[in-house]
Amino acid sequence: MKRLLFFVVAALCSLHMFAAWSFSGGCMYFDNSQTQWNDGSMMLIIGKSTYSSVYTMMADPTNADRWMCDLPTSGWSDAEYMAIISASKAWKSGNFGPDNLVNAKHYSAAYTAGLSSSAGHGYLLTPQTTANGCTLILSSLGSGYNGVTFTETEKNNCYKLDEANQQITLIFSTSSKRFNISKSDVSKVYAYGSISLWSKEDEGFRLTNYSSDGCFYRTLPFSSVERLGNCGQAEWLFHVVKSDGSTYDVRSHSSWQGGIDSRLVFGNKMLIAMPGDDLDEIASRWQYAKYVKPLSEWNLTDSMEQARISNFRRVPGTKHLYRSYHPYDPCREEYDTEVERLHYIRHFAEQFGIRNDIALSGNMTSHAGQTYTCAGTTYTITIPEYYQPIIATNNVLYVGTRNGHTPGYNDVLYYSDGERFAQWIQEVVEFIIDDAHPGPFQIHCALGADRTGVFSETLGALCDANWEDLSYDYFRTSELRIEEYRHPNTIRYSLRHMCGVDPATDPNFNEAVKQHFIQGGWLTADQINALKAKLNKTYELTYNVTVPEGTPACYIAAQWSGWNPVAMEKVDETHYTLTMTDINDSHRYKYLCGPSWDYEEYGADGQRLPDNRHYAENDVVAMWKTVPPITAIDQINDNQSPMINAVKVLRDGQLLIEKNDKLYNVTGAEVR
Repeated sequence: MKRLLFFVVAALCSLHMFAAWSFSGGCMYFDNSQTQWNDGSMMLIIGKSTYSSVYTMMADPTNADRWMCDLPTSGWSDAEYMAIISASKAWKSGNFGPDNLVNAKHYSAAYTAGLSSSAGHGYLLTPQTTANGCTLILSSLGSGYNGVTFTETEKNNCYKLDEANQQITLIFSTSSKRFNISKSDVSKVYAYGSISLWSKEDEGFRLTNYSSDGCFYRTLPFSSVERLGNCGQAEWLFHVVKSDGSTYDVRSHSSWQGGIDSRLVFGNKMLIAMPGDDLDEIASRWQYAKYVKPLSEWNLTDSMEQARISNFRRVPGTKHLYRSYHPYDPCREEYDTEVERLHYIRHFAEQFGIRNDIALSGNMTSHAGQTYTCAGTTYTITIPEYYQPIIATNNVLYVGTRNGHTPGYNDVLYYSDGERFAQWIQEVVEFIIDDAHPGPFQIHCALGADRTGVFSETLGALCDANWEDLSYDYFRTSELRIEEYRHPNTIRYSLRHMCGVDPATDPNFNEAVKQHFIQGGWLTADQINALKAKLNKTYELTYNVTVPEGTPACYIAAQWSGWNPVAMEKVDETHYTLTMTDINDSHRYKYLCGPSWDYEEYGADGQRLPDNRHYAENDVVAMWKTVPPITAIDQINDNQSPMINAVKVLRDGQLLIEKNDKLYNVTGAEVR
């Protein structure tokens, strides 16, 4: 046993094992009667060369002469050694018994002669079964368990890299004041975070070893910490189980005494930088992420800013799949941007004519009617007007309906190669290519970040989007500026884990993604081709309208134009037409006879139309609110092509009208 090389064998004695130890259910008892060891801080270590487990021993409330220790029902029966340790007090001296053998009830004191009086000494008991019971080899543990020590930098940053052996050692130092805990108060220490899928007490990340300089530690292969958090690095913390059974989490803090490298801090989490990582670039991520952009700093007259605040955008590789924040359920009302965020999601959904919804976070319609408070004002959650017919026509896919599991964070980021994720992608693809569901499509979870990100980039990859576009799309959620940062490393990990190749370097990445689903039997090549075709189809829609006589021009203002007037083509005195691509008949609209809303259409009763129009192949305008005054410019267009083809220009300080490569003055006379 390699561990025993650190120890000096002190004696060899024979005794019946159960003279000092007894087992009852899940407890191990140590008979402490007549010994001098009663310092109240005993610990039991059981282990072998490949593992060790530490247990705190408590006084047996039913027997003052016994100490007891609860043990798991399995995992220690093959132990090669046991040790009893005093975590806080020195051992008291003792002597051999008269037979020159250790008494079973006194062995803890019998071999202390000559030991240092410093705290933390203990004995190793290695059981070897014999015909008469058990032989124990007692060895001094000294001031630590195994002689391992760490540098101050390693202790401060809480890990040590061994690139040659591709190993990392996670370190929790009780010798430092930064953790505000003494060794005697610690029962167990766990590392947790993205590395453990955020499980706080994963035995695979329990720091089971103890160094000579006061550190709990565990050495693991690099592959154990390859799971990345949102910031693109492994994110982690410590979870401590104290001797009294209470727990607390030790979080990152750049002001720790001794000074953790601030570049290894992301909010309240610690980071792991692997060989070759740029620490300064890593630090820049938190500098970007930590800035919360208040509503007053958003320029919401800019459509790009509107898209950023709503997390609404087209998925790479497609023309008719849009990703976004949740369309109506507030998720971050603590930020003063939440109301505007929801407003612009609806704005863009109407503008792009969304007719189907792919919901990755379940059915939230039950939240309608509930209230939330943002910036001191109370609002009521309502289902958007554009979304109501989507629900009514069964054009919402609540992903996970088939397998009974709604997608979760860990599922999509860390198990993207699994059956469950493949089932979800299959469900989404079949929904999209079904003729019963006309595009365009909206896909979202709550924030529109992680689940939406992995689904969007996977669907984009199936539609042959390149890595540069996919990685940038994944990052763009960071532009919400609400401390939600997403680094391309994370989606790179998920996609590589899915298909087995690196999307950033492998030119056959798209084909690898397709083959992952084809070879697994989840999709066919025909389905993937149908997906790409439908999400990139070119749609055409023609508007035809009959207008009153004397109409000087006709415009259409629609959701797809952001309600800005667009000039139509004149067919004759009372008919206009306009053909548009990549829009659909879900868009609402109205007609105008001039380039502003001053000239909108009215009903035959002389009143403003109560609602915007739904698409019809042929529309009729009864009358106009008002008609623009007739000018020389209008006369120029009277018997020619529409005004939209006339352009006002300044030549030598004179206002002219340019049309069909000819110039006219304001009286209508041709000047060229």
